[in-house]
Amino acid sequence: MMKRTSISLMALALAAAGSLPLPANAQQTAAPPAATEKDTPPPAGSQDWSPAGGSVQVKTSDSGIRYASGGVGAGERDELRAMANQFNLQIMSAMQGGGEYLADMGIKIMDSKGATVLSATSKGPYFLAQLPPGSYTVEVSAKDQTQKQSAQVGKSQAQLNFYWR
Repeated sequence: MMKRTSISLMALALAAAGSLPLPANAQQTAAPPAATEKDTPPPAGSQDWSPAGGSVQVKTSDSGIRYASGGVGAGERDELRAMANQFNLQIMSAMQGGGEYLADMGIKIMDSKGATVLSATSKGPYFLAQLPPGSYTVEVSAKDQTQKQSAQVGKSQAQLNFYWR
């Protein structure tokens, strides 16, 4: 009997979380939360923004470039994956060979004329940015080393991977 009760409670918990439909004889006591302003990204040039319930912050630079970083833990990686379609540049950094992730990397993005359009610190192995379409040079500094790669940014997402020794 205990096993059936546990399964029933688990089914109700999953249903309440939206993972399963509620059983026919169960009552839903509260309506699902309505979307809030915090669930919708602000327009470019707005203040920093974070998705509801998340630990990843979306920031806006002085020049109006939106960006986010993190991914040290599985929860942050899931949050970044969920919001990745809002950005057209993704940068990932890891140790070569073992694939261990890095954090606290310097990110510098320069336009085709060499002007810096974004300078930030990545709080984890993933860094996302929303840039105007164009050609960019991305410079990442970690472990007393600096690497550069070129990126052609447009409507689809450009992905750059940096590996460190």
